[in-house]
Amino acid sequence: MSQSAPMPDADAVAGAALALGRELSPRQAQALAGYLGLVERFRTRVNLVGPSDWRVVLETLVADSWHLADFLAGGPASAVLPAAGAPLVCLDFGAGAGLPGLPLRAFWERGPYWLLEARQKRCVFLSEAVARLGLAGLRVAEGDVRRTVPDILAREPGAFVLCLSRAFAPWPQFLALCREIVRPPMAVLAMTGAPCPAGETPAGFGLGAEASYAVAGKTRYLSLFATPAASM
Repeated sequence: MSQSAPMPDADAVAGAALALGRELSPRQAQALAGYLGLVERFRTRVNLVGPSDWRVVLETLVADSWHLADFLAGGPASAVLPAAGAPLVCLDFGAGAGLPGLPLRAFWERGPYWLLEARQKRCVFLSEAVARLGLAGLRVAEGDVRRTVPDILAREPGAFVLCLSRAFAPWPQFLALCREIVRPPMAVLAMTGAPCPAGETPAGFGLGAEASYAVAGKTRYLSLFATPAASM
């Protein structure tokens, strides 16, 4: 029976990321090594991710986060989000194994970042990861999003809201839910395996920015939708 690769240290993660075309700072490599170690530690207790080899997790799941960070920090996406220093809060729906949020914070640190998760065992994992990884602004909210999101936003008056999810719901339903429970100004980011057809965009949103990238031989897509107030 095959065995998973030994758990990585920061040097091993940095080398594996470089082979994928990403140069990590020592801090980023340490954070990703810590994250991958926690995923392995919790594997027998919580079904977090499918792959058992940390190198596969890095290539097929964690790599999304550094591509997402590049997208949010530059180009058209930066024109949709508020300027640096302006209030912004991020809501990561169905955070599960902490993807994309936990690795994302090693590359992009705008505003408080809430990991929203309804399942108690996964919240235990997320809370442990937040405590151990030492990444800025991460917080965990356990429970149904219709209850937790209004409570969170009541603490963040006037902040621009960025909603995102890796696999919470099909993107049209995800946008419709965000429109229902999140107050503008806001933007919603969809991470998909195919382009988002413009004709299926729910009312109240416009496509503010989009990009694509390759991971493990497959093309993935990022689409940032904004409410009219957010795109002005």
